[in-house]
Amino acid sequence: MTKARLAALFLLTAMLPLAHAQTFKVLHQFNIEGDPAFPEGSVVLDHNGNLFGTTTLPGAVFKIDRTGKESTFFNLNGGSVGEFPTGALTVDADNNVYGIADGGSGGSGVLYKLSPQGQETILFAFQGGLHTTSPKEPAGGVLLGKNGNIFGAAEFGNKQLCQIGCGSIFRLDAAGNMHFLHLFTGGADGANPIGPLVQDPEGNLYGITQSGGNHSCPEFLEFPGAGCGVVFKISPNLTFTVLHTFAGGADGAIPQGGLLLDSNGNLFGTALQGGIAEGGTIYEVTKDGTYSVVHRFAQAEGQNPNGGLVSDAAGNIFGSAQIGGDQNLGTIFEFAPDGSMKVLHNFQGLEDGAVPLAGLFRDRAGHLFGTSVKDFLNQFPQGGSVFVLTP
Repeated sequence: MTKARLAALFLLTAMLPLAHAQTFKVLHQFNIEGDPAFPEGSVVLDHNGNLFGTTTLPGAVFKIDRTGKESTFFNLNGGSVGEFPTGALTVDADNNVYGIADGGSGGSGVLYKLSPQGQETILFAFQGGLHTTSPKEPAGGVLLGKNGNIFGAAEFGNKQLCQIGCGSIFRLDAAGNMHFLHLFTGGADGANPIGPLVQDPEGNLYGITQSGGNHSCPEFLEFPGAGCGVVFKISPNLTFTVLHTFAGGADGAIPQGGLLLDSNGNLFGTALQGGIAEGGTIYEVTKDGTYSVVHRFAQAEGQNPNGGLVSDAAGNIFGSAQIGGDQNLGTIFEFAPDGSMKVLHNFQGLEDGAVPLAGLFRDRAGHLFGTSVKDFLNQFPQGGSVFVLTP
């Protein structure tokens, strides 16, 4: 990944009016030399109303406090501390921030915790190079479970049937011991999982793999023939079940991490490709295991949705698409229970940014927070933005 180093603070306070009494506000714009930039992961609020997210070059965790002031909370700039953080952040009851990053002392990624004062603790360092069987490259973010357990996905490593390993699902206990809940084979069970996982009240874990399964996947250009991915379930007794195997085309392909589990036990997720002209889909897996595609994206609605779905009490689902929309620079969308789709924001590549690569975070008041990784202002380089949308 080659990107320019960026920096300096530029707080934009102007409100951009939208239709339907919506508002879209840019909280911070990364585009002046010296400022960390390119936020590729989703953001999270702590219990004091502070917003946290990550940038990839240089690697950093940023903070935007309740007054709108942005600062670098912690530098993940290589070495043992980790680098290139891209996944979703998570916050516990004590306002500690948890995340994943590449690099680290083992060379294959780290799982870290940041205290409210910005002190880092490496909870686990993944070991080994590309050709070892050690699990490596934690991906997508982690799930905080009960009794200090942390659940996540390592995208590569373990079985060597997938070029550089098929990946695994892990549990890190409170004592720092690593337990592997499933080692992927690249066959029917899938390969290359991406977190974060979700957990139901019974303790079952749900997640996705981006490749593998029983169907060859012409959409997956990186690993042709590798399969289109699966949705899976792991029970508390570690029984592994494939809930759906993606077939490509109208069925969707390459599911994205960040499943949404509703109060009835139904799962919703997005597939990056497939659908109409490879624009992607929204799918549902009901509690009884029935799979259906509930929406196929048209270009005007956005294309290539990227996971991280959130919902409100009425069952409306919100998410982002990387491209598409009226400028082909991405959208924020709302999908209603009646099957209707509404575009809440078309990215213009100006102060609002462009190409939202991460999903959204929704607070209790219904505000939607997210990031974009680019903009097209005259000033260069252009490093993306952090925004809040009020539907």
